[in-house]
Amino acid sequence: AGPPFQFLSVQRTGARESVGLIQLNRPQALNALCEGLMQELGRALDAMEKDPRVGAIVLTGSQKAFAAGADIKEMQNKNFQECYSGGFLAGWDKVATVRKPIIAAVN
Repeated sequence: AGPPFQFLSVQRTGARESVGLIQLNRPQALNALCEGLMQELGRALDAMEKDPRVGAIVLTGSQKAFAAGADIKEMQNKNFQECYSGGFLAGWDKVATVRKPIIAAVN
């Protein structure tokens, strides 16, 4: 199912293992949403959407931070045109296009 996750913890949980649990795992950056994390999140969501055993998905962060937002270190040396024409935030809408219910568990 692809390479292992570096920035996420992904599992099925619940009495029937019918809940997909995705936990952001980039504590050194307060779960800032870098390109690698967002690509992994897209992969994890695709897998859970295709898995007939998963009925709902819970997306969570850590006790300290759900997510600090976009990782500005990735964009600090880019101008608007580079971001816009290079598809800098491509794929960030994946959470909105998943058809299964997604619950954001924010501590």
